[in-house]
Amino acid sequence: MESPSHAPASGGMRHITPRTYVIVFGWLTLFTALEVLVAAIGLDESIRVPLLIVIAIIKALLVVLFYMHLRYDSKWYWIILIVPIAFVLLLSTYLFQH
Repeated sequence: MESPSHAPASGGMRHITPRTYVIVFGWLTLFTALEVLVAAIGLDESIRVPLLIVIAIIKALLVVLFYMHLRYDSKWYWIILIVPIAFVLLLSTYLFQH
């Protein structure tokens, strides 16, 4: 009988291996170095800012998916996460237009 922490993803909780954490850490380190590089070179602000935002979103997704285990949790947690983000995006779009 399998313990719940080693059950397959379709049947319940899934255990993330230390190897996965190290791989994600490597990607986060790489994206952080890329952020520093983008900020250091003399790109135009209209290119630099959106690029830094995209990199920050990718890093946030990696943290949420793997370190906070959202990838293997209930879909309700996604709804709890996405609804406020959508609200903030809507509100900020409205505020920056006026």
